[in-house]
Amino acid sequence: MNRKIIFSIIFVAISCWLHAQYTTPGTGVTWNLNDLVANAPGAITNNGDQYNILANITIASTDTLRQTQDAYLQVKEAVLITVNGVLELIPENLITITAMDTTQHFSGFRFEDTDYSYLEKCLIEFGGGIKLVNSDIRIEDCTLRKFDKSNCTGTIDLFESSPEILDCDIYLNQGPAVLSAANGESSPFIKGCWIYRNNTENTNMPQINLGTSEPEVDIIIRDNLIEGFYDKAGGIAVTTLAGGYLSCVIDSNTIVNNRYGITVYGFDINSVISNNILADNNIENIPFQGGSGINFWGGTSNVSMVFGNEIYGNLWGITNTGDAMPNLGQVEPDTINPGKNIIYDNGNLGTVYALYNNTPNNIFAENNYWGSYDPDSVEAVIFHYPDDESLGFVDYIPFKDYMTGVIEKPQYKAPSLSIFPNPAISSITINVENKGTICIYNLAGVKILEEEVSPGIPMDISKLINGVYFTLFSNDVVTLTGKLIKE
Repeated sequence: MNRKIIFSIIFVAISCWLHAQYTTPGTGVTWNLNDLVANAPGAITNNGDQYNILANITIASTDTLRQTQDAYLQVKEAVLITVNGVLELIPENLITITAMDTTQHFSGFRFEDTDYSYLEKCLIEFGGGIKLVNSDIRIEDCTLRKFDKSNCTGTIDLFESSPEILDCDIYLNQGPAVLSAANGESSPFIKGCWIYRNNTENTNMPQINLGTSEPEVDIIIRDNLIEGFYDKAGGIAVTTLAGGYLSCVIDSNTIVNNRYGITVYGFDINSVISNNILADNNIENIPFQGGSGINFWGGTSNVSMVFGNEIYGNLWGITNTGDAMPNLGQVEPDTINPGKNIIYDNGNLGTVYALYNNTPNNIFAENNYWGSYDPDSVEAVIFHYPDDESLGFVDYIPFKDYMTGVIEKPQYKAPSLSIFPNPAISSITINVENKGTICIYNLAGVKILEEEVSPGIPMDISKLINGVYFTLFSNDVVTLTGKLIKE
């Protein structure tokens, strides 16, 4: 082979490598997407506000990519966007980031050593995850959906990172909505999110799965709606099984239809679990594998203050195992914990279980409502020392003050889709203001049909077999869920 041929081969190989990735210059630039196109034509192209990302892109540690205009980005299969500097996506209305081919996910994002990145009003789909390494970024008012695990296990995956995740919709992803490394000291603030049907692989994993917390910074999970669907997927798990310390506040969430509601698992854990609704977390329906509204397991260093929660429709109300030491209410002689938990209609195999203290420790559970004000009836739904002398005693008297009227199950609200007619025989009309995509799933969570629909235009469903289906409609403005009956 002569030198010219060898040189040509080397030149082509180098040219292909140069076009395979692009790193910003590292000179302190602040660019938008058009600047990136101008400086990296082999990595990103555009036609107006539509952009194609064709190669891996890295934002260098001193540089900023800031996009304030609406945009639509299509990303090539396996492409990764790495942020060592700052990424700010803050449009007036919406930035959409999706895969060029929705059957071939792009790799997603990796943020490393960046504390100032900010994603707002973004729809990101068909990626491989958002990995945060030592990065306390902010993700607000975003939709994250249909991710696989090609970049990381969690949709938002944390290592030594404490991001703010606010008012986001996170649904139909292969892994958990938010996950942190077991020994990665992360304290996310998760507030106001709709977390729905994640863990589509249906592996034994919750929708929020967090390990050790950052020193002197609480994990906070507040005001979220966490809805399950897959029978192996739990609601929230916080754990220290790999060691370390964890401090968390889980407050004012609605957690429904999961394998279990909340589990606090391990040692050296200090948690506050307050004012949550934990309902119907029973979908696996195997009592000795899950189904608790709240479960504690670990040593005596696993302590929790539990108050103001409403817990019903689970296989177990609260289960306490190992040597864990939760306090469910302690008001005499001085109020340490107000209690005021409302625990009723939990049970399995024909027996009601409001509280199962499967530890040798005595625990406090005063000033709660247990479905009755009759002491014998309450004793019957609490499993402890009188039932097995190897177990600790539950101090559950006094009860919560008498409540007038009949307890009604609270109605948790998710965005709902209006379908007419319903039940339907051959066609349906979707009551929406703008066109979008509707997906129809069977009761096993398998997508049966996906179709673009427009307001007032009938959709043919004649090929569906008769039965009950779940529906999910989405566009750039809204995400709605519902139920369809085909007759």
